[in-house]
Amino acid sequence: MDSKGKISDKLHSQLKDYVYPVIACMHEVHNELKNGLPEYVYQEALAISLRKHGFNPLKEYQHHIEYMGEKLKSHIRMDIVLEMPRGNVIIECKSIASLGDAERYQTFGYLRGTKFPIAILVNFGTFGKAQIERYYFHEGDITAF
Repeated sequence: MDSKGKISDKLHSQLKDYVYPVIACMHEVHNELKNGLPEYVYQEALAISLRKHGFNPLKEYQHHIEYMGEKLKSHIRMDIVLEMPRGNVIIECKSIASLGDAERYQTFGYLRGTKFPIAILVNFGTFGKAQIERYYFHEGDITAF
């Protein structure tokens, strides 16, 4: 990453390649189920698609945040987490008209709270194709890619 918080073209390409198979599963789910269903239906369908493509999706993944060196009793619960070789990937699923700041801030909080390197925010509630946003977390900065 350069000093402006942007990622290099090489890293951008590597990140896209890393999550491409995951994104393909999201498109597969949206193409089959279309829009208009509750979020939990898409979560379950996405977990099935991910498993069929060789991933191990952890649904309703709970993580205890550390504060001042201590794990809090409180936890955050993410829709799906994928344990992957270069770092876990958070998947946050929505089924709404359009993604907004509230959904992005929630996803950013998950990145900061877990320190996982990648989050994908997917909205299955849209017409045509799923709305998908990818974020990279590194040294405290969050960058879309």
